[in-house]
This record gives sequence, C-alpha cells and structure tokens, in this order.
Amino acid sequence: MSATGYTTIYNEVLRDSTLSLDAKGLFAVIKSFIGLPGFALSKRRLGYACSDSGYLLNAAWKELKHKGYLQHYFSQSENGAFCHVYNLMQHPSAPVDFVYSPAIDRPNGDVICISDAQRDYTNISTSVLRDKSISLASKGLFALVSHLMKIPDFVLRPEGIRSFCMEKIKHFSTLWKRFKISGLLKQHRHPAGEENRWTYEYELCETPDLETPYLTNYHVDGSVSTIATIGDFLEKLKKRVSRIRKNVRKQDKPRAVRRKERRQIEQQLNADALRGRFGNDLTGTVVTAVYNIRHADKLFIKGAEITQERRETVAQMISPENVERFLDSTTLDLSRIKNPAAYLQTALFDFLEKQCSTDASPAETTPDKPLADWELAWLAQKAEARRRREEAIARGEYQD
Repeated sequence: MSATGYTTIYNEVLRDSTLSLDAKGLFAVIKSFIGLPGFALSKRRLGYACSDSGYLLNAAWKELKHKGYLQHYFSQSENGAFCHVYNLMQHPSAPVDFVYSPAIDRPNGDVICISDAQRDYTNISTSVLRDKSISLASKGLFALVSHLMKIPDFVLRPEGIRSFCMEKIKHFSTLWKRFKISGLLKQHRHPAGEENRWTYEYELCETPDLETPYLTNYHVDGSVSTIATIGDFLEKLKKRVSRIRKNVRKQDKPRAVRRKERRQIEQQLNADALRGRFGNDLTGTVVTAVYNIRHADKLFIKGAEITQERRETVAQMISPENVERFLDSTTLDLSRIKNPAAYLQTALFDFLEKQCSTDASPAETTPDKPLADWELAWLAQKAEARRRREEAIARGEYQD
C-alpha cells in the first residue's frame, strides 16, 4: 500500500481463471490492509470492509487457502494462547491451512505478503477496496478491469473479461450488472453505422458514482439518452421490495404472543391440577381447545362458523370447575381420534353452551334438541364398553 491511496495487486492473481471474482476481491482487500499499523487479520475484521454475507466471505476465504494464495500458520505462546499468522502469496503454492509452526514468532493476526518481484502489478484505489457498500465480486471486477484497461489495444468487452474468470456466463452476467449498479463502471453506447449495431466505451470510476446513469446512449442524430440514475433505480428497487414485503401474508399473532396467551389459559384452568387427574396429553389438548375457542380467527363447530357473540358467551363459562365437570362426564381415547383438539373443541363448546342454557331461568329454557352425531357415537362407545365389562365380569376375567 502506497501513501498515494493505491494498493498494489499482482496481475498474476487477477488473470488466474481458476479463481473466482469473490476470491480475487478478497485477495485485494487483504492486500490493502497489509502494512496498516495495528491491523490483525481475521474474517470478522474483513466483514467490515465488504457488503457480502458471512457465508460468501467464508467461501472466498477457503478458496484462497485451497488455491495456495493464503497460508495459515499457528503457534502457542507461553501462557497457552494460540497465535495465528498468515502469508499472502503472489504465486499460488501448496495449500497450508492451519499448520502448527512454533518457529514463527509474529504477533497474532499478522499477515505479510510473499513476492519475488513487483514488476507485473496494477495499482487499485484503496478506498474502493475498503468500501463497506461494495461486494467482493465487484471489487474483484474493479481490479481486473483496471488491469485490462491498461493493456495497449485491448478492447474491453464482457466476453473478454469473462475469459479471466471461473464464473459461468449466467452468474458472470449477474455480477457484471451488479458491478455497473455499484457506480464503479459507466457504459457509453455509440452507433456502429449499421442498423442495430453498437460500439461500447467504458469509464472506470475510482469512487462510486450513484448520481449519474451507468448507461448513456449516443444516437445518430446527435441526441443523447440515458436510463434512470443509479440512485433512482435503487430507490425504486427499495420501494418494490418494501411493497412485496407488505403483501406477504403474516401470521396474525406472533408465536411469542400465542405462548403468553396459552400460559394465561393454563393458569386460569389450573392446569397442574388437571394434569394430576387426567394426564398431561388430555390436559394439553383441552388447553388447545380452549385457546381456539377464545383466540382463533374463525371458529367452526360441526362445519358451521360460530358468531363472535356466541363465542363470547361460551368463553364466559370457561372455568376450572366446568372443565373438570366436562372431563368427568367424557371418556376419551385420544389414540383413536384423528384430531383430538378439534373433537374436544366441539364437545367442550357444546357442553359449555348447554351449561349456559342450564344456568338460565326456567322461562328461558328451550326443549331438548336431538342428540348430535358425535353424542350418539359417544353413547354407543359407552354402551359397548359397558357390555364388554359385564361379559368379562360374568367370565370372572374382570379386574377393577
């Protein structure tokens, strides 16, 4: 790193077609910090110098190690602490990943550059390499394009740039567009004298320019047209993403709120006492049924939606005494019921609604309604159980 704000990057690294743009960008970022007083190399520290996720940064870090551009040694000090040091290589070498080397006496996080000559290099703007808002791939492209533009008679085209990269055409096209949107590259399009034929000129910016368009069209009649500025494009993109997020259906009640309401129901029903009498599974299913009666967006009983007024009336009847009375009057085998919570929800709702009618004045009582299907099925199960018990008693096989 020189005092003029530029970092020397070796062209051999930039031209390595087996190295990804992310890895090239990470190499350039590490090189920009070498010689900085007090700098200790770590992935966490590098995360503050790029916009990539921890996953992409770690992948580029591993690639540099695997390709032999970054060597990792460690030793142990007298107090038992581990000391990690690194070598950044100009030429790829044999991979050295986490190798114990007690002979290395350097401070923790120290990184040095191992090079034999610096005749073949390109100076890259250090401010770009350390810019938090720019991705590693864009920094790798910036360094590569900076090198290629200095080659005499080299025609800068995306196809030619991709020949120095390992990315496939689809992935490269995405990274190339992001590179232009980052404000580091301006594209000027001129007519080539034939219909639908154009020639391109490129301008590299040493500081991100988001105020001017990244594409400018020059027409035959002398007029000039541009697309929206990068800032406008990013602002529209933010609004579109925000609109998509608003349209995504969210759960009406967050999970933490549901837990809180469920705990309140357990306290109201004295769930510990219910577990002691009826078991944990049945008590938990009853709590779920009560929760649905009170807090579900829509409540369906026997296929019909229950009005809010009926739900509020029934909810007022929920108490530990009524729930115990309901469970005492019901014999359930949860393993034989397909949806125990829905079954108990229906049975409990009907029980509590009948309890409301029982508590009303005699003048307000209504004639008994025909038994529901689930009640008939339950009575049939009780009769069958009674018959089997009587047969077992007659054979002397019944044990109480």
